Amino acid sequence: MKAATALDLKYNIAAMYIAILRDDIATPEQAFAVLEGKGIKRTYTDQDAEDMIKFKEQGMSYEEIGRIYGYTGSGIKNRVYKYRKKTSLAGGPKRSE
Repeated sequence: MKAATALDLKYNIAAMYIAILRDDIATPEQAFAVLEGKGIKRTYTDQDAEDMIKFKEQGMSYEEIGRIYGYTGSGIKNRVYKYRKKTSLAGGPKRSE
């Protein structure tokens, strides 16, 4: 197991500050992207969609989930719908809303 260096720690702290201070940053990955000069990533993975579904199942609204990801509530609803459609066509479990 590799020990974290002082530089790694400073990098992580800088990303944390960016995530806290910027309203347009919703995930740690977005904060690291800003540090690396890549801009904010606005595409989401299947894991993000699964997390969105879990948040919804826990009673959060699409608008609340959207604030976490820096996106609109309707955008989150569409992302969840497309993910569920994709996984049901692939033979995965289909969840009810």
